Amino acid sequence: MTWKPGDAVHVTIGQFKIPFSTESLLADNLEVPIERARAVNSLVPGRDTGVQARDVGLEVSGIWERRNRAWVEYAAGVFRGQTLIYSPAAHFRATSARVMLRPIPGLAIGADWYGSFSASGGPVKRRSEAEASYKWKSLTLQLEQIWARDGALERSGGYALSGWRFDTRWEGLTRVEWLRTDSSKPSARSFIYEAGANYYYGKHVKVQADIGVRNDQSPPRTTGVFLAQIQLGF
Repeated sequence: MTWKPGDAVHVTIGQFKIPFSTESLLADNLEVPIERARAVNSLVPGRDTGVQARDVGLEVSGIWERRNRAWVEYAAGVFRGQTLIYSPAAHFRATSARVMLRPIPGLAIGADWYGSFSASGGPVKRRSEAEASYKWKSLTLQLEQIWARDGALERSGGYALSGWRFDTRWEGLTRVEWLRTDSSKPSARSFIYEAGANYYYGKHVKVQADIGVRNDQSPPRTTGVFLAQIQLGF
């Protein structure tokens, strides 16, 4: 349930997505690649516990406008660590905050923070993130870097994405991803290089195909990845 006394203040209570990471918050049908980056799925609160970035809590959010366009977007909330159904075994009562600045049309720069103040079945959990994106006509550029700490374990990862909508039907993309599963071990790193194309048939059909190469350092190996998907939306 959301109460909106004005654009600058929205109060939401219930189960909803934790305000952290643009790619995590974006709906599946609006994603340019087929799947979210490994760093997002592995490190973002709520995705690392398998509940699709959702939690139950109270949030205050809003948009501050200047010269008839969004200038600042913010969100801050407190969460109970348990979803209404399919709740994960480890419960993290936590707070989260997100701020996005839009200094010029098309450009967004922001940062997120998440921290647990009570944990049941898991260590103290901290997440921070920095991101930037730029959209101009048919061009989309997006960059995210995430830092994670679970007790003494520190991890990090991110991605850089570019997308180009050639016309109303065709869209191309490239993305490089990086993930470090233990910051204390230089060998615990992997990279993924991807390219793909999306085909839009009318308003209801989206056909996607992505191909990529994954490079791991421990053990040293390189593997190929191919993904294909059809989305139907009504």
